[in-house]
Amino acid sequence: MKQLINILTGSLFLFGMSSCEKDLPVYETPDCWLNFVYYSSFDGSVLGTEEVTDEMRYASYSFVYVGEEVEVDTVWFEISTMGFVSDEDRPLELEQIQTGGNDAKADVHYVAFTNEELKAKYMIPARKTGTKIPVVVKRDPSLSNGDVTLQFTFKDNGYFKPGYDGLTTRTLSISSKLTKPSVWEESYCDYVFGLYGSEKHRLMIEWSGEKWDDAYIKELMDGDNAYVNYLAGWFARKLEEENAKREEAGEEPYKEEDGTPVSFEPKSWS
Repeated sequence: MKQLINILTGSLFLFGMSSCEKDLPVYETPDCWLNFVYYSSFDGSVLGTEEVTDEMRYASYSFVYVGEEVEVDTVWFEISTMGFVSDEDRPLELEQIQTGGNDAKADVHYVAFTNEELKAKYMIPARKTGTKIPVVVKRDPSLSNGDVTLQFTFKDNGYFKPGYDGLTTRTLSISSKLTKPSVWEESYCDYVFGLYGSEKHRLMIEWSGEKWDDAYIKELMDGDNAYVNYLAGWFARKLEEENAKREEAGEEPYKEEDGTPVSFEPKSWS
């Protein structure tokens, strides 16, 4: 019985063929591709192109979580390869996409992708089909004027080409203020804690003593549902109590920047 070797995403799959079937050509293309990796918030499975949403492609980083003394930090992104594996390390390259908005500036808001020390980190290790790559962000004084956006993709460098449409571009918001966590919507926080607001976000951090960043939210929402529901109810009661105190002191209830009252009313599923 003949064996067909089909090489995809760096793995070997063997399929039996009967003697009466026509031989298929051996997979010989030298091309290799790169994709960003996304996981399902339900079962942790890897998502395909059609399952990844624009919200998932968006990530956020805020220096507010790490303290005033931190001037440089790192955000990691998981990637995977398609094509043959190699017995040698293979370099990859990233390039910024200009959006025409408040775009981040290389070596001002982030360390340029061409930085020699950083380029050493942009590598697919030998005999591996994936890795995590760093984006090094910088706390520039200009961030006090508002967030900046770093959109980036893979660059064809002779070793790798961009992979599937929808899996080759990421957008990172860099801020020195509170920003909407990138996992807020994909973790369905709207349906538990209500629609996002920066003032509500600040109160959640202050009242709970937790960061309420991507890592904390993902761990929380993947955990005990009973505790999540308890926490949502606790926040609602806490807000009511604190607003009552503010009213007694002649102050207005907590509001967002646009004047909308802070609320923990969950979004309806209908």
